[in-house]
Amino acid sequence: MSLPSKKTIEIDENITHYVHKMLNHEMVLKYEDSKCVQCSFCHRVCPVTISIYDEIYKKTAIGTPDEMKIDSEKKIVIDVDKCIHCGLCSIICPGFALELLINGENKLLLIENGSIPEFKEEIHVLKNGNKVRKIVDGSITIESNEKDDSIIQKFSNECATGALSKKDKNIEIDKKLCILCFKCSEASKNYEKINVKVFRDRFMNVNGEPGSVWNAVMLRVLGKEGKIKGIISKNQNKLIDSMMSLLSKEKETGKD
Repeated sequence: MSLPSKKTIEIDENITHYVHKMLNHEMVLKYEDSKCVQCSFCHRVCPVTISIYDEIYKKTAIGTPDEMKIDSEKKIVIDVDKCIHCGLCSIICPGFALELLINGENKLLLIENGSIPEFKEEIHVLKNGNKVRKIVDGSITIESNEKDDSIIQKFSNECATGALSKKDKNIEIDKKLCILCFKCSEASKNYEKINVKVFRDRFMNVNGEPGSVWNAVMLRVLGKEGKIKGIISKNQNKLIDSMMSLLSKEKETGKD
């Protein structure tokens, strides 16, 4: 087998390993389908994009099978040939469905080297026993003129954390379980009489100074830029250039 090599290994029907093996180390992005809450954060923060100027989320290395145009029963899939194993998706993932392993050890390189600041999170336990974390503060409003009970219930079931429930003809929101993700707002596009507005104001208690990578994360998740501008470019993806540079430095440091 020639190195470096990339491959996808189905451990079982629930766990998939996306492997990038090099001469001195092996990186594995572990995905557990049963923990995925279909929040779409991973798709938005992935730095592997063709363009982030006119259409921020044009193409990434991770997303739903429809987004990735890959035939699969999984909630999300990863294009292992495009994935750079930076770990951004695992840092952001609210459902703990993604984990970056380097030589078998859980590593968050972008936090360790200061590219991504640490931030507070609120952890809650879902009815199925899985844990979910809320990483952003903000608010959500749902306006509904729907009178059909079955449609109201169907929409409430769209939420993978169980934050939405039907009460009479209304949709109630459990703010403890709502992680302010993109799932119900995206789903509402298929419901003519239901409108969802989600406001993601800030990451909670950020400890550290923003840099170019963190600036891009805020732009993609919150819809706003941090202190450092200049990430967006028509001609090249400066974010992925920055990421590759940072990761290369980390790998060179870890060779000894």
